[in-house]
Amino acid sequence: MTRLKFGFFIGALIIGASGLGCGGSDRAVDSGDGRTHLEVWSWNVAGNCLLDANEDFKKEYPEIDSELIITSTMVQQRLMLSLISGVGAPDVTQYEAVDAPRYNISGRMLDLTEWAMKYKDDFSQAYWINCEYEGKVYAIPWDMGPCGVFYKRNIFEQYEIDPDAIDTWADYLAAGEKIYQLSNGKTKLMAASPGGMGWYFEILLQQAEGNVFDDQGRIALDSPATRKALDVLKTWLESDCIASVDVFGPEYMSSFKNDKIACYPLAVWLGSNIKGYAPETSGNWGVFRLPAIEPGGLRVAILGGSVLTIPAQTKHKEAAWKFVEFMMCNKTTQLNHYRNHDLFPALITTFDDPFFDEEDPFYANQKVRRLFATEIDKIHRLNRTKDWREANRYLGQNLSAWATTHRDNERFIKDTVAQMHSNLERELAPKAGKEAPIHE
Repeated sequence: MTRLKFGFFIGALIIGASGLGCGGSDRAVDSGDGRTHLEVWSWNVAGNCLLDANEDFKKEYPEIDSELIITSTMVQQRLMLSLISGVGAPDVTQYEAVDAPRYNISGRMLDLTEWAMKYKDDFSQAYWINCEYEGKVYAIPWDMGPCGVFYKRNIFEQYEIDPDAIDTWADYLAAGEKIYQLSNGKTKLMAASPGGMGWYFEILLQQAEGNVFDDQGRIALDSPATRKALDVLKTWLESDCIASVDVFGPEYMSSFKNDKIACYPLAVWLGSNIKGYAPETSGNWGVFRLPAIEPGGLRVAILGGSVLTIPAQTKHKEAAWKFVEFMMCNKTTQLNHYRNHDLFPALITTFDDPFFDEEDPFYANQKVRRLFATEIDKIHRLNRTKDWREANRYLGQNLSAWATTHRDNERFIKDTVAQMHSNLERELAPKAGKEAPIHE
């Protein structure tokens, strides 16, 4: 086991040795009545989607008894420990899309290529690429996070702001300054704290068609695209109309119910947070497309998402695949996930369904589903690597220092590149460009 390939598993083993149990290692391999028994791990909203669809799956495949273990308690650490120990892994499991590259290379996930490849063109390629390694498929995309700007209609109407007239981030900031001035500082445009720049940097880097890593896994941050993203962030930090509030902090969540913040640029899944936390605000919300960095630029980006996959330990490969196929590749199932739990499908064949053109009363009967599905094919794909989370941590740390100490862009780029080069042991790209995605 080399450090390069399996370093993250070693880290998981250390976590496990500190008291984390494997779980599931003594589970039965059949249900006692001749049916194949599957154990499936999932969590949160995604887990509820599987629970809802599980009865339909059992009707379709009565010979398979699928048991769902829905928990958020250290599930990814439990999964990694079970994979490295060779026992205790579930037959099917969920994990976040950004983590797929490090699992793909591990040798511990089942090769799904013979079953899955026929579905490749049915999914958003920005997500599918995370599921492949060296031409083989190890996971299936589940949900995706196309981004937009959620806004409060009462504020925009009060200050005569037309969301359809906002084409660029400069337009967006101008609208925010107008709101701030006319409200005498009561209402700010958005939340953006120095310690929470990571969300926005990732959005803007995609819009600038940049990358953290190039197609060979080399560090590609030293690019015009990075500088464009930082320039936009800097205009926000220098404006009085931006609230220094942490995204998903208490003040952020409570602002859904008041007029302290007008807009929330983030992914489609924020809608379920708003609906859950502030249901009484139904009808006061709208969504407009991401502003572009420059006129005519990209107005799309993605954040988040998850996949479903099969550990190689399973003794029931075909049954496990039937479960994954039914949940991920089935148009009806995916539409129900979106309809009932607001989980936006990565299965793009769902986009032609009339459901996407239905009005949503929470957004004053706006057709927000169609808005989020607009120009999905234009999303710029980030080259995610097995050490993406570690790289993202360095980005966050340096973005926070850049924002707090007012460092210039060149210092940020130099410091971040040096830290990644030293700690990730990755080479530097000779120049950054629009590269094809990496499979490492």
